[in-house]
Amino acid sequence: MAANHNAYSYLAYRYDIEFVTVHGLDPEGEPSAEDVVEVVEHIEENGITVLFVEEYTDQSSVQSIVDQTGVSIQILYTMEMAPSDSSDDYLSMMNKNFESLEAGMTCSA
Repeated sequence: MAANHNAYSYLAYRYDIEFVTVHGLDPEGEPSAEDVVEVVEHIEENGITVLFVEEYTDQSSVQSIVDQTGVSIQILYTMEMAPSDSSDDYLSMMNKNFESLEAGMTCSA
């Protein structure tokens, strides 16, 4: 899986998923050119079609990766901040995460 930053190590550990991340542990940091190249290469080598980003991530920060690889973006909710939709609660956001992960990790064979 490819994600904008490494907030998902618990998922990787629990479900034996390999993540490649753009920002490391700092979602606000600016990725280096080397970071972007590494992620693009990983996406292309592994046929990854989705880049997971957090709800409040400025998607322009990953736009060059989208442009170079054609990946689509799926949103994940970390629940570190109040939801952008006031009708959401913890359970609805977890369900949205499940739907994003299911859509992004489903084989299209």
